[in-house]
Amino acid sequence: MIFHQIGGQTAKKMSFLNKISLILWIGATLALLSFFTFTLFVIALVVGVVIFTLRFFQQNRPQTTNNKSSKNNPFTNQNHQSGPNKDDDIIDI
Repeated sequence: MIFHQIGGQTAKKMSFLNKISLILWIGATLALLSFFTFTLFVIALVVGVVIFTLRFFQQNRPQTTNNKSSKNNPFTNQNHQSGPNKDDDIIDI
């Protein structure tokens, strides 16, 4: 069923040169595609390694804290303690 020809007996067959040419073009296209895909993968891998090493060596620096920005920053960690009744925050449905 796969090799069924629509034109019946009157359909022309592909010549051997056309078949070889088609196989070579498909092979060249896949080789070119895999080459560029592998190149992009290697570039992404190198960029990831560079970013990792930069962050790894940057952690060894002493970090200075700015007290002025922490006063104005609403997202700083603040210790909010609820009252002595900690069972009040449970909602029964």
